Amino acid sequence: MGYDLRKVYVSGLKGEIMQQIYNLDPYLTNERNGTYGGQAGEKEGITIDGTYWIVKYPKSTKGMRGDVLSYMTAPLSEYIGSHIYEILGIDVHQTILGIRNGKLVVACKDFCQKEGSLREIRTLKNVYNNELSKQLEESLSSTSDSHLVDLEEILLHLRYNPILSKVSGITERFWTQMLIDILINNTDRNNGNWGVLYENDAYRLAPVFDNGASFANKCTEKRLELMLSDETRIQSSIQNTATTYGLKGKPLLARDLETLKYPGLLLAEKRMIPVIQLKMQEIYDFIENIPEAYNGYLVCSQSRKQFYMKSMSKRLETFLLPALENAKQEILKKRRQNHLGL
Repeated sequence: MGYDLRKVYVSGLKGEIMQQIYNLDPYLTNERNGTYGGQAGEKEGITIDGTYWIVKYPKSTKGMRGDVLSYMTAPLSEYIGSHIYEILGIDVHQTILGIRNGKLVVACKDFCQKEGSLREIRTLKNVYNNELSKQLEESLSSTSDSHLVDLEEILLHLRYNPILSKVSGITERFWTQMLIDILINNTDRNNGNWGVLYENDAYRLAPVFDNGASFANKCTEKRLELMLSDETRIQSSIQNTATTYGLKGKPLLARDLETLKYPGLLLAEKRMIPVIQLKMQEIYDFIENIPEAYNGYLVCSQSRKQFYMKSMSKRLETFLLPALENAKQEILKKRRQNHLGL
């Protein structure tokens, strides 16, 4: 990261070295500062060793109802969620945790070679295609919640949109994101939070980015401890795990996953869920080795770590593993039908 990027190492569990917390105050803003959009909180463009980074600040919860933190833990969620994608072998933006202007922040390495090369899905959805328009008119029902992404609509765009349909691996990425987002409880994978890069006169998948809505990013320490003290509270919250998507006018919940029969989803479940199973201990070790505090700043309490790990374990058991068994059965049934010529 550079010779003057100040960091702290703390002895971790089992003698391991804990992760680094960086002092980001010395770094100056750059010419891309002010060009980063989104609604998840304030952002700042800085340069570290000649490389562009985006600093994401925690968003104030002022005006929100209920027992919530003064500031969301979205920077921590972005950091953990992004590293889980990395552990699972998915191309994702690079992130570090740091302190800047008296706040715990996450810095994300800018993966664009030049400003404006990222094309969000919501922008590319506006590209006209006659066949796509026809399919949309014939196939879609309205989704009542405007925040939700209509599942059928996005699948039609991935198949017929003149740009998206030609991006290698985009449908596979879509289904993979859905599964991992259920694991980490990311409920904001809207069409502005993933996309493609246009560089060298060609489109390709962008790394996964915007994972700050993962986990319980407004939960107080008191509420987390209360949840941990009562297993039924955790299980109840798990049962209501939402997704970003709507289907036939209704929100799509994680528990609906095993009822979906889309071929791409079934293949993704068969491919990705065993990887998640295999990597869970590595994910737990990663979370355990985040420092609890740094220079008086709370980073990630033991209660928060335990809640994140326990809730992921339960989402794996409650949603992903049943979906995997269903996928295996559906794929086997399809093969038998093809063999019999049905």
